[in-house]
Amino acid sequence: MKRQTVVTALIAAGMAAAVCGLAGFGVAQAQVSGQGGPVMVGGDSMHMDELAHTQTITGRVEVMQDDARLRADKVVITRQAGPNGKGFGEVVSIVASGNVYYVTPESTMKGEQAVYTKATDDMVLTGDVILTQNQNVTTGTRLVYDLTQKTTTFDAGTGRVKAIIYPDKK
Repeated sequence: MKRQTVVTALIAAGMAAAVCGLAGFGVAQAQVSGQGGPVMVGGDSMHMDELAHTQTITGRVEVMQDDARLRADKVVITRQAGPNGKGFGEVVSIVASGNVYYVTPESTMKGEQAVYTKATDDMVLTGDVILTQNQNVTTGTRLVYDLTQKTTTFDAGTGRVKAIIYPDKK
């Protein structure tokens, strides 16, 4: 089977699973975008474990929701048990690793790992983290982005947070 056909089949399978409640995110949930809504997941392969309530997507992974996009080498989505303790329910966490990019209309965040936690509705990026907003650039080793409040907290462990900030032109 051609590579493009396999990728297309995986995306179609992911979309079909979303309709059945296996791979989709609830409309009221806000996993990748602070706005919630349906989520499109794609990658080179997807493994679903109903007993562990996880989905593992590998190879050029893209998770898109509304105007936000998460890209990584690997993404593991952990969910609560579905109805009657079986299948997949609401998302508990999303862990992205390897060449992580989180892109919104306002900013681009880059790191080695990103962890989304539904309970706190935040995304924590670690590694050599770079935040770009227009021309402004901030670097450090850990960034916490609150999807609800749209706030960002940076730290650099034993190093220093560094920023280049350009004032708005009038």
